[in-house]
Amino acid sequence: MKKLIFAALFALTNSTLAADNTGSIAGAADAGAQIVVTNLATGEITGIMAKCDGSYRAEGLKPGRYQIIEGGPHHAAREVGVSAGKESQVDLAPASKASKCKPHD
Repeated sequence: MKKLIFAALFALTNSTLAADNTGSIAGAADAGAQIVVTNLATGEITGIMAKCDGSYRAEGLKPGRYQIIEGGPHHAAREVGVSAGKESQVDLAPASKASKCKPHD
């Protein structure tokens, strides 16, 4: 029984530590836009889609420098730093007022 309790506490502690070792990027983009987040040190790519209200959030990112770009013409790439346990704010476009996509939540 003691081993089972220890194993459960160990697993819980490790999952909590893992969550604290990553950060996130959030902000506003065009409604339904495809967004590509690239870790500049490793080249790891994360693709996400902005919600119908234009908000987006990329989670579970390792600390470091990232390039973030919204798909489509006339969108410039941005660079942002991500720190463990923190959320970096990057607005790629003003939050959309009119929804042009179907909710995917």
